[in-house]
Parts: sequence; structure tokens; C-alpha cells
Amino acid sequence: MTNTSGFFTDVLVVGGGVAGAAAAITAARKGARTMIVDSAQSMGGLATNGYVTGIAGVNEGICKEWLDRLAADGDAVIRPHLPVIDPDKGKLMLERMMVESGCRILYGTTALDAVLEDGVVRGAVCHGKSGKFEIAAKLVIDGTGDGDVAVSAGAPFELGSPHDAGLNMSTTLAFRMANVDLQAYYEANFKWRESAGRDRLTKSFGLLQDLEEQAVSNGDLPFVVFPTALIYQVPKTEITDADITVMTTHSFYTRNTDTEDLTRQILEQHNQMVWLERFFKKYVPGFTRARVTGIANMHGVRDSRRILGEYILKDTDVAAGARFEDGIARFPEFFDTHHPTSRRLGFLRHIHVTAPLPGAVCREAQCSEEMHPFGRPAGLEARVDPKGYSEIPYRSLVPLKAENLLVVGRCVSAEFNAQAAVRIIAPSMGTGQAAGIAAALCLKTGLTPRQLDGRRVRQAMIDDGVPLDRPFTGHWGAVQNFEGEHVVLTGDFIGFRQQDGSIVTAM
Repeated sequence: MTNTSGFFTDVLVVGGGVAGAAAAITAARKGARTMIVDSAQSMGGLATNGYVTGIAGVNEGICKEWLDRLAADGDAVIRPHLPVIDPDKGKLMLERMMVESGCRILYGTTALDAVLEDGVVRGAVCHGKSGKFEIAAKLVIDGTGDGDVAVSAGAPFELGSPHDAGLNMSTTLAFRMANVDLQAYYEANFKWRESAGRDRLTKSFGLLQDLEEQAVSNGDLPFVVFPTALIYQVPKTEITDADITVMTTHSFYTRNTDTEDLTRQILEQHNQMVWLERFFKKYVPGFTRARVTGIANMHGVRDSRRILGEYILKDTDVAAGARFEDGIARFPEFFDTHHPTSRRLGFLRHIHVTAPLPGAVCREAQCSEEMHPFGRPAGLEARVDPKGYSEIPYRSLVPLKAENLLVVGRCVSAEFNAQAAVRIIAPSMGTGQAAGIAAALCLKTGLTPRQLDGRRVRQAMIDDGVPLDRPFTGHWGAVQNFEGEHVVLTGDFIGFRQQDGSIVTAM
């Protein structure tokens, strides 16, 4: 094989999102000569360039290290659930960790194809300012999110929801606002919850949905853009004059490997930002002086290709809290499936099963035709029990029909709703850390990723301080102690009705 650029490395990581970054840092720390390429000019993907600044999931391993180092500089707030980061400082910290590890970085570089030799991946054909060139590698890790390298290497994949005509989840383009009085906003939310009845289920997600409906009625919004918003304060700003990141724009009926449709979504969401800035200023308490100060430079695609691997993580695995001998990351959240078609419902938090599923919260189907516009699946509704958690097995990182390759992040081998669960930031970093460890083990032993026993990877992660063998502490430990009857809350996720009649939200 001719390497026209002269680049050769032990481990090549394609894609600098949180999963790829975790893989590169880990592989380099384990002694492998490592290179990472990314089409952007900074690390972190959607967490940083996409303004998804709430770090969802269980913060363990390299994810926890990243957050702790940011917090030590005042650039992250470690909350019991959903720590928040400064997105720009998050980029710099990941880059610093990468440089410290000895990993080589190539920015502005896109991988076009896998380099194959007798069916084995030997590197990637890339393009950048230097033109078209090859990077030879002993092992490749695909962190592109879309499985670009794996697909070009011949790995099979699935795309879209089988129950929604192959559509992908709705997408979001986040933005940043300044001059927000979050104290006033929080107080208004508290008053809304009190007036709605703290101990009653409501039809609205919250204050924001009610205000959007008022704006639509008054002609100030063409439609309810989304029934809620993720709003995160940027660290080091004052609560009464805060900078925030906002995730509420949405596009539906998406096809997320179609360039023209992706462009449609971005144009649509840019337009929604104009409407939403006016809406927030006029209707939302605390936003009178607010203004948009930044637009994420990475579009919030939640799913596209799912590479089929040695194990396909099933929707029922997540609902039932399945554990695996080769489990390398933990997931205790609800199904985070953003609805493919309905902006009013927003989410799809349940799956359907033909019989009661041990470990899941099941009930007779009560979902509407709007929830399932292409036909409701047969059987019971099943939701994740907040007191349980599922694991991601190492085998889901090993693609079928592609040797010398691992996949990490949102394109790992999983069914549609299971992918919606494990795609979030902390588990993605867990898959990256596992892949970095696996790559180093393969180089030392001469095994391929497929030959490597995933139990060795799990144990290596435990030895590195990832507490996969220990119970949760903190927020997730507290959830284990909730008592009461399961109830389905607005937004289709689970809480608990306690003996005094009050409802406790689990997540």
C-alpha cells in the first residue's frame, strides 16, 4: 500500500466528537501512537461545537475527568444530574488532554474512504488543505457519528425508525443568548408548577409550552416550535445576567444522510431562532433584555446510520436494564427518542412489547395515533425503570464484515430506541474510552477487535477507575431509594407517586 502523505500511525481515530476524543486520549495514554482527524477546528463535537452543554448520563471515567478538570478552572458546574460546561472551554480542555497524551491532531481533515487490503481496514483516504492523502494505520476507530468509515469499509448498517417509515429523530440547532435573568425565569417556573398543582399530572410540559401556545394564539409564533427547551447557564456568568445555551429549535420528518434534507433542516432552524428570540423577549419572564449571541456551528443530528455489530443492543435491553459480561458503559436515563413527526408530543419515551417485560415498567397501550402516525405497534407500552440501568456491551463496538475497525458514539450497533438512549454524551465517552483500551490491547496481543474478549476491556476500564462493578452513588444512587407507585408523567417518562400523594420526578 502506498502512503503518499507519509502519515503512518498505530491507531487512527476519525472524528473529534466526545466519543472520538475519548478514544484518542485513551489509546495514546496506553502507549499507542495515535492520530485523530476532524473536519472542524476544535474538539468535542455536539457537546462543544453544538452547544449541547448539559452532560447527560453517568459521569464516569474519562468523562468525569474532563468535567472535574473543567470544574477546577471554574468552567463547569458539577450538579447531581446534568453537569454543565462552558462549550468553548470544553473544546480547549479536550484538546489539552489530547496533546498531553501525545496524540497527534489533524484539523480541517475529512475521511473520504477506508483503505482496504484483502478486506482488512488499513487506514483512511482523507482530504484537507494539503489535498487528498492516505493515513495508514494498524487499527481505525470510527467516531464520525454517521459511521462514514465503517460504511465505506463494507460494514452493514440500519437507518431510521422501523415504526416510522425509516424517518430519523427530529433534529435541533442550538443557540446562545446573553442578558438573561435566570432567577426570574426559575421563579416563574416554580409559580407555574405550584398553580398547575405540584401533585397532579398536567397536559403541558411546563410554563414554556403554555407561553408558546399563547404566542401562537396572538399571532407571534406560527406554531409551537417544541413543547420545552433545554436551557443551560454558561459557567462564570451571573444568574441575574446570564449567558445560556438553548436547545429548542426542531425539524421533523428528517432524513439525516440526505445533504439536501440536512440543509432544509438548518435553514428551517435558523428561521426558528429569529422567531424564538422575539418570543423569549416578549413572553418569557427573565428574557426582556435577552439577545442571541451565537449559533452552534454543528447541527444537532441525533441519529443516522447504526452500524451492525457483533451484538445489536436491543430496545428491550434498555427497557429491561440488561447487563452484559462485556458491558463497558452504563445508561440509567429514559429513552431519549425525539419524536420523528410530532412537535406537540416532542418525545417517544416508550416501546411496545408483546408481553410484560421483566425489569421494565409496563402498562396497557394508551398511546395515541399522533404518537404512532404510521400505525401503533402491537402489545404493551414499556418504559425504562429509573431504578435500573442498562449496559452497552463491547461487542456493539465491533462492526460486522469490517476487520481492524471499531465504532464509537451514536453509530454503535443498536436498535432505533436503544440508540436514542446510549447516544448521549457520557455513554458516548464511555464507548470511546473502551475503544481506546481495546485498540491498545489489540496492538499488544496481536488480536483483532473481533477476537478480543470484551471482558478484558471491561476489566481494564475497572482497573482504570471506572466503577462498572459498583453501585451508583450521588443522584443515581438517590433514585434507587425512591419509593412509591410508578406514574407516567407529562413527556411520557416515569416518576413515583409517594404515600403522601406527591409525585417525585426520577430524572
